[in-house]
Amino acid sequence: MISHGGEEKKLGVDEEITICNYDSDWLRWYTEEVSSLSSVFGPDVPIEHFGSTSVPGLAAKPIVDILVGISNFPHIPTSQAQGLEDLGYENLGTAGVPCRIYLRKRGSRSFNIAITQYKSELWRDNLILRDYLRNNHNEARQYSEHKLEAYQKGFRTLLAYSDHKSELVLELLNRAKRLPIRSVDEDV
Repeated sequence: MISHGGEEKKLGVDEEITICNYDSDWLRWYTEEVSSLSSVFGPDVPIEHFGSTSVPGLAAKPIVDILVGISNFPHIPTSQAQGLEDLGYENLGTAGVPCRIYLRKRGSRSFNIAITQYKSELWRDNLILRDYLRNNHNEARQYSEHKLEAYQKGFRTLLAYSDHKSELVLELLNRAKRLPIRSVDEDV
């Protein structure tokens, strides 16, 4: 996940992680969870699968990342906040990133939700990086190897792992932004 500013709030956000090879079930998990989330947000709120589980072949934490774009960020109606809680999501606030609200749900299927302003820089950057990795298999393979090596070297908490790979993520994003790829405004 790409963040724009702010230090991660350590209290309550950090957790032990594992990294595994790509699992095609992650797409099904996402699709099924979006059905539940659409009942909370309504059919007109854009919801996207992003992060490593959205890129076929990429090693990842077995946690599906979901990006929700709202038009009046950071205001979330009480009914939607309650709906997310009813679905089992824990609201961690901004978790150190002022332009998003971070929620997580853990269990046999685990999810992270990043709620942000639709078409904001955070929205666009996450989708640009996702699309870049989906379309550049060599870059995705190298990123996957970097992630597995980080885990093998002992970066086994969310914050340590994220910090270790952040420089490479920014390099990949910068490369993606230099290429003429489809606008994230199209079909999103």
